[in-house]
Order: sequence, then C-alpha cells, then structure tokens
Amino acid sequence: MKEKLSTKVDTLKSLIKSAGYTQKAFAKELGLSLSVVTFYIAGEKLPRIDRFLEMARKLKVSPKKLAMSMNLDVSGIPDDVPVKKSQK
Repeated sequence: MKEKLSTKVDTLKSLIKSAGYTQKAFAKELGLSLSVVTFYIAGEKLPRIDRFLEMARKLKVSPKKLAMSMNLDVSGIPDDVPVKKSQK
C-alpha cells in the first residue's frame, strides 16, 4: 500500500501563535481591531496588500507562506528567493 505524502500548510491562526502573539496582541500590533483579524483567520476578508506585507513582516514568514495560510492559490508562483542587499 502506498503512503500519501502530506504537505501540512500552517493556518493563519497557527502562524500568529507560532510568532508568539495572541490574536488580540497581533491585531493591536497591526493597528486593527480583533474582529478584523478574526475575519482574516476565518477567510471572510482579505487584507490590503500593504497590510498583507506588514503581516508577513510581523509573523516573519514569506508572503507566499502567508498567502498559503489564508487558503489563497499560489500555484505557479515561484518560491521566494532571498534578496541580497548590495554593499556600499
């Protein structure tokens, strides 16, 4: 019998917890109400792109990982590649 490989995708809720935030503290960190973050977690609303990027920064995850946690289709999008900062 073949065993299926499972690819576990973290949920937004688990990313918030893994980053050391409560939902309420994460909302406050972003300057949002708890209800807005709850809507994001439930998939009832999506954040604006600037807020989405700020969420990725606060959670210390790539935008692609954050998108996957919000059940967004990222198929065909290349994996994130670290950008090298130029030296002056």
